[in-house]
Amino acid sequence: MYGLPLDEFTAARNQAERELRKAGERDQADTIKALRKPTAGAAAVNRLVRGHQAQVEAFLAASVRLRDAQVAGKGDFASATRDYREALETLVGLGGEPVRASLEAAAVDDESAHELLRARLLRELEPAGFGSLSAHAVTPPGEAPASPSQTAKHGPKRAEPDDSAARARLREARKALMAATGEERQARRRWGQTQRKLEAAQAAVESAERQLDRLRGR
Repeated sequence: MYGLPLDEFTAARNQAERELRKAGERDQADTIKALRKPTAGAAAVNRLVRGHQAQVEAFLAASVRLRDAQVAGKGDFASATRDYREALETLVGLGGEPVRASLEAAAVDDESAHELLRARLLRELEPAGFGSLSAHAVTPPGEAPASPSQTAKHGPKRAEPDDSAARARLREARKALMAATGEERQARRRWGQTQRKLEAAQAAVESAERQLDRLRGR
């Protein structure tokens, strides 16, 4: 059902519930009846993942490479940025602008990525903590390395300043960012677990109330 167009969700859910109830599958029918309709943005993401899973997985892999390049200094940053942006724009082209925020949220958080791949979102994912990778992968214009011909034209290269202290601060800042990111992911994971427990408890209450109504002949 979560792969259907949004305007077909309610009718399909109700039809499935009726068929299960006629077949005597009351518990399953109650479970289906409790399914909530997703938002328009979440429905667009669910359809995108179900219809283009390989591209979505490639995008998430590109986001991991970019995170490694940004935070841990692994790999080529420029190449990782290019691959990430191309993968993101490909998916936005397939699913429309409503999917962009959820994709960017999944790119920076493993728990969100897991929820994205389940393709059963009820609402759009929100970027965690320090926001989207795109916000941190902006290449300022005019900063491409100079070619040999440009170097010859403008004379010999000046001596490089001693940047060892600045590089040390950058390493420490990256370590702090990694630690903060880990803590933030754990907090989001705990929140997600609590939310799922709450939804399960609500569904159990509704199921018990319906069963009680049936026993009372209502």
